[in-house]
Amino acid sequence: MIRTMKNKIVFKLIAVLCGALLCLNTAQAQQDLLLSQQLFSRINVNPAGTGNNEKFDLFVLGRFQWVGVDNGPKVGLMNFTAYSERFKSSAGITLFHDHLGIGHSTTNVQAVYSYHLDITEKYILSLGLSGGVNFGYFNPQNNILRDETEYSDPDTYVQEKTTEVKPDLNFGFEFTSKHWMVGASCTHLLNDSSTTFKAGRHFYVYGRGFIPVSEHFDVAPALAFMHKKKVNALEVNAMAFYNRFIWGGVTWKPDLSNPTEMSMMAFTLGIEWNELIRVGYTYNLNLGKYNNLPSNTHEILLSVQF
Repeated sequence: MIRTMKNKIVFKLIAVLCGALLCLNTAQAQQDLLLSQQLFSRINVNPAGTGNNEKFDLFVLGRFQWVGVDNGPKVGLMNFTAYSERFKSSAGITLFHDHLGIGHSTTNVQAVYSYHLDITEKYILSLGLSGGVNFGYFNPQNNILRDETEYSDPDTYVQEKTTEVKPDLNFGFEFTSKHWMVGASCTHLLNDSSTTFKAGRHFYVYGRGFIPVSEHFDVAPALAFMHKKKVNALEVNAMAFYNRFIWGGVTWKPDLSNPTEMSMMAFTLGIEWNELIRVGYTYNLNLGKYNNLPSNTHEILLSVQF
């Protein structure tokens, strides 16, 4: 009876949290990226996604967009977490740097905490909260204008270096078992609107399965959705693991406003050693109307547990 009442309270809490996340208002402008290998380490978009093993976990990912194009966008992500079985808690830090273009970048750093609640022997609910700062930077001196008269026009050209430091807050939850996981979160809770330097509220819902196919093969399908007012991004992903050593997969990223004509495919390949070290690579290919953009976008992943 106690277990049943406990479960009912927990599921009511999940329903309330889902409703709260979906009812918050959002705005347009700068937005987060959905990274192709993000489900391996998610605390930058959901502080509840910290896992529950007793190892320290270090995750580093670099994304290099339009390689060969001068000042193409670059993204760097570092997540570090640790778990305490005694306190049923995880803590860590996430650092995200987005080089948006010439002289323009944002850096987000947050401390992360989550509490793990054992619903049953098979199911765990994690509630997470993270807080930190978002640092925006723009240096107009790095730009070269074709029309030199714009340098002296304050209405069209920023004259001085500009920086902006704002507090940031994320919240989310995950519900996990041995063979599947679902989660939802809201990032940038304090930002009811977006600017050049900060992103407005984002809402994430995702799920992933882990299916043993044979003694040597496992398959992990995944689905992730991000909403930000008029922006709706989707990722459909499937990974296969051979002997928990070699893994690879395909991700489809359609533009939900016109999925048949505008989408991207991502192809991932990696190796894993003794479930302690993981190295991965992803190549992004533009499809449909995105074909006129360079396809040479790369993601490189390194994950270490110790």
